[in-house]
Amino acid sequence: MWMGSFRTLMVRGFFTALFGLLLVGWPGTSLHTLILVFGVFALIDGALIILAGWNKWPEGPARAIATVTGVVAMLAGAAMLAWPGATALVLLWLIALRAAVIGVAEIMIATHIDRYAPGSWLVATMGVLSILVAVLLVANPAGGLLVIVRVFGIYAAVLGLLTVAEAWVTEPQYA
Repeated sequence: MWMGSFRTLMVRGFFTALFGLLLVGWPGTSLHTLILVFGVFALIDGALIILAGWNKWPEGPARAIATVTGVVAMLAGAAMLAWPGATALVLLWLIALRAAVIGVAEIMIATHIDRYAPGSWLVATMGVLSILVAVLLVANPAGGLLVIVRVFGIYAAVLGLLTVAEAWVTEPQYA
């Protein structure tokens, strides 16, 4: 099946890394453009999280966590698209909320799959990174849009690369 967990993780990782590199490469992006790009990114990423969770875990708590995480990501994206005139502070809070929820979910998944998957430490690392970014964004809300763009761009690029690594480590039969 093409959208099995390996390929889904690869697509999600590549898409996330590309999104991050675009933000780092063009930090002067306007607020409106960032809102639209983030909204589309969060919608696609949320759908891929749900798809990966349903393909990788046929049942159990990891599947439920992936579903809730994907829905939260998609809601954040939909909110950004529905209200593109939102302020930078609202953008910061939505990005931080999304990063925190995904971080907690990834740590929960890593503890659940630890005995089953050799790459669980990568999932836990992504979770810790997500929570650190959320804290950094909330701790310095006056840092401005450029800081938000750069921090989130670097975060997304690293997270994307870690997701690609997770795909290769956890699904070696497809490599």
